[in-house]
Amino acid sequence: MPSRRDHLVVVVPGIGGSVLARPDRPEDVVWDAGIGDIVDLVKHPDRMSTDEWPCLKPIRLTESTKLLGFTVVPGYERLLEQLKAFGTIDRLGDPERPQRDADVVVAPYDFRGGIEEAAKRLDAVVRARLGDIAEEDRVARVIVVAHSLGGLVARYWMGLMDQWKWCRALITLGTPHRGASKALDWLVNGVRLRGVRLSGPSRLVEEWPVVADLLSRYKAIRNLAAPADAPGAAWYPHELPVDRLTVPAKRAYDLHLQIERAWGEMPSYGPEVVAYVGWGHPTLDACFWDGASLRATKEPPDWLDLTEGWRKDFGDGTVAAYSALPPELDSPIRLTDRHVPMACSERVLARIMKYEYWGRPEGALGGADSERGPAIGLDLDELHALGEPIPVTATIREVDADLAGQAVWARLRPQVDNDDAWAAGWVNVRLDWDSDHGCFHGLLPAQPEGLYHLKVQARDVPHGGDLDVVDTLAVIDVE
Repeated sequence: MPSRRDHLVVVVPGIGGSVLARPDRPEDVVWDAGIGDIVDLVKHPDRMSTDEWPCLKPIRLTESTKLLGFTVVPGYERLLEQLKAFGTIDRLGDPERPQRDADVVVAPYDFRGGIEEAAKRLDAVVRARLGDIAEEDRVARVIVVAHSLGGLVARYWMGLMDQWKWCRALITLGTPHRGASKALDWLVNGVRLRGVRLSGPSRLVEEWPVVADLLSRYKAIRNLAAPADAPGAAWYPHELPVDRLTVPAKRAYDLHLQIERAWGEMPSYGPEVVAYVGWGHPTLDACFWDGASLRATKEPPDWLDLTEGWRKDFGDGTVAAYSALPPELDSPIRLTDRHVPMACSERVLARIMKYEYWGRPEGALGGADSERGPAIGLDLDELHALGEPIPVTATIREVDADLAGQAVWARLRPQVDNDDAWAAGWVNVRLDWDSDHGCFHGLLPAQPEGLYHLKVQARDVPHGGDLDVVDTLAVIDVE
């Protein structure tokens, strides 16, 4: 039997995943809106403005799904519940009061300020926890589990802050390693609902440096004014002729290149990177500039040299699949989850268990983990207007069968804190088969303002068995 190695598991959340409080009064929470207060940042964005509060104190991770004004963000309670298997959890991650015996430490941060500032906070959290451990005993001790933006924070910390020596592995869940076109759409067009620009959330995405940090680091924009084969036919975000975007977009692009170079300089025995990627869900990706406006679509940029496999992968509904893979890797671990539920994937626990013994896990990035199996791909917007039906499109992927008679149901219920209530209060709609596009469509009835869990199910699919996918959506009043 191989010898066991005690690791420190560090959890780094994504944007909106940290509870933030006033620095002078930690009991005065500024961001951790409850279920009944999900639209607060839509109507009252000033309380999260960096002009109003340049610095906020991170005090823990969010533990229920919420609407961060412009995007739905996860709670991390299920992930932390799983990680109890490793021992004591420090749920505060306060570098001034470290829990020395903790086996799992959370690393909340003020997500508005950008990757660099968040990495400094991560460094303080880990240093405080390892403070009484000799330097030689810190080597390869840390396993970082990072969701979404948290993966970029961890890569900056390991690479540009040279803390890779402390780390055994980095596990990323839906991290936009190569950026996300969704951020570009927000910054250029604003946050929109029903064609209406939401002024409050749009001001926040323009104001927060972190949104620019999420911009694509590849040529995601097709310049329609140039021939397809011309040198200027495709642009990076900082090349788009939008004056207010140029400086922050170039800063973010340079930051991504610095992270990439730092990781390229690491020795081969450095931390293993495991990238979990959502693959089956249409995701904003290719953008088109007509000289006056930007249009974002859910198709891969056909001007990039993508393999047929990547064109089949789509994404997790927020991050395109190939964007969720770090530049130095060539193979992901595919998940059927959407972006928010991915934060609590049960696959992570099994993965970390393998690191509890010396040696790299077998089949780290290959084998069945990299294959696509039967799954439901979900096309669903995060935000929906009060009083309007909710459109849902589902595609059964990787199944070679006639699906015309297949029953596919969309089930919706208000978000609740009690897991036992999953079966209560559902609105059920059977989706209609669309033979022209090979998918299923339906309209869920209009709902009151609030957060809702959606589950799409297909039972006894030929060559696929029982399939389902879940996500969270928000219904808000834009009046």
